[in-house]
Formats: sequence, structure tokens, C-alpha cells
Amino acid sequence: MSFCRLESRGNGFLVLTMASADEHNYLTEEAITELVEVLKKVGNNAEAKGLVTTCEAGTFCAGLDYDHHAESEEQAEHLAGRVAEVIRLLLELPVPTVAAVRGNATSLGLALALAHDHCFVWDHAVLGLPEARRGRRLPDYVATLLRDKLSFARLRKLLMLRSQTCTGKELAGTWWSTHGADGNRQVVLDKAVDLLYDVQVGDGANFAKTRQMLCAETCAAVGITITMEKHKPQPTPAELDSHKAAGPSRTSVITEKMAKCRHNHEPFVDMYKDGS
Repeated sequence: MSFCRLESRGNGFLVLTMASADEHNYLTEEAITELVEVLKKVGNNAEAKGLVTTCEAGTFCAGLDYDHHAESEEQAEHLAGRVAEVIRLLLELPVPTVAAVRGNATSLGLALALAHDHCFVWDHAVLGLPEARRGRRLPDYVATLLRDKLSFARLRKLLMLRSQTCTGKELAGTWWSTHGADGNRQVVLDKAVDLLYDVQVGDGANFAKTRQMLCAETCAAVGITITMEKHKPQPTPAELDSHKAAGPSRTSVITEKMAKCRHNHEPFVDMYKDGS
């Protein structure tokens, strides 16, 4: 593979490293295909216990290349749809995920980072969404990821509507899954791997479902259907009145008799034989 590689760090922990030749790590057709293949491989690996996604050098991920591979609206829309598959696979993984953002994360590269459970960021990484400035449309899942992961509405507005950037150090504390920033790129990766030792996952399928409930809007945007447990609806006032008019139920009568027996210290025997 020319865009990314998958390596083991032992104990079931895997590191996915993006390393394109130009160091921008653009999400081209070929790059997305490789990411999909690797994430499917991780999802099917029964020995996997966690995944860290990082970059070799330079940029974590610059998203779409609007000057070459995504020049037209049609090309950009197609690639954005394929990136949705990458995000869907990340949200479906039965293991915890961490983005070790050791370089700039812009455009859909920022969305890729946001799709992870946890994040460590390089202090000087530039994070932003240049689409508004360039007159390009962002896919729906970017907005939902921002709502799911960023605490402050003002920061979401600045990123999306004004294409304002922030640094990794500035981001720490505003993204609920960001565990910190560091000025050393290697430390960022090491801390991301170390975090996996602190996350205990009993059942991978249940872990993935729990993650998806936390990011329900994003799941819907990338095609994941969440089945919510159905609860018995509360009775309406009319139904309550009808129950009251019907008199005490057999269960309530039995409960009352049990309480009376306890109060009088009498044995509660053959209560069903009296026909009441």
C-alpha cells in the first residue's frame, strides 16, 4: 500500500500510519480505498484491542485536494461520499480508536480525526475547514461530527462559517474527546498508544453500539441505523382513570394481604385458596 500501513504495537494494539509521497495525505480515490481496506481488516481481526491513526510526517490529513483530485463539485461530492464510508467503518469498529494528530488536519482530514473516540494533538497542528472560504460545500456528517465532538457552538461556527483555524493547543479542552496536546510529535503518538491500555472493552459489539448512541446524528449522516430499545409507553390519563374505575387488581389485593400478614406476624399460606 502506498498511502497507509498497519503495524502492531503488541497487546492487540494497532497503529495505522498515513504516509503519502507528498506528505499532504490527501483523501484521493486510491487513499480512501486503502483506508477502507485497512479498517475492514481491523474490524475483522479478533485479536485487535485498539487502533491509533496517525501520520508519518508533515500533515495528518489535508482532506480533499480541490486543486487536482476534487476540482469539480461532482468529484468533490463523490469523494466526500467515500469518506463517509471511512467514518462509518470507524464508528462501527468493536475496539477503541485514538487519533494521534501529529500534523495539520484540515478539510475532511479534520472530520477523519473527529471520528475517533479519543485524540492527542501536536501543539502546533493547524486545524480547520477551508471550504467556506473556497466556496465549497461540506458534507452533512462534518456538521454532525462538530456538534457531537466540540463543546462550544462559537468554535463550531468559526470553523464552518468563517474557515477560521485553531492550533492543537487551542483545541485541547474544547473537544470533549481530546485528551491533551504536546509539543513533541513522538510523545503525541506514544500517549495515544498508552491511552489504549486504560480502556477496557468487554464486548466489542456492545462497545460499538454505545459509541454510536453517543454520536447518533453522525451515524445517521453516514448510513448507520441505530436500533433503540423500545420501552412500554406511559399510560394516558384516560387509561389511569379506567383502571381506577375497575377497582383494585388481584395483584394489589394480594400485596395488601401480604403486608397485613407481616404486620400481624401471621404466616402467609394458601392465600390463593380463598378465591379472592
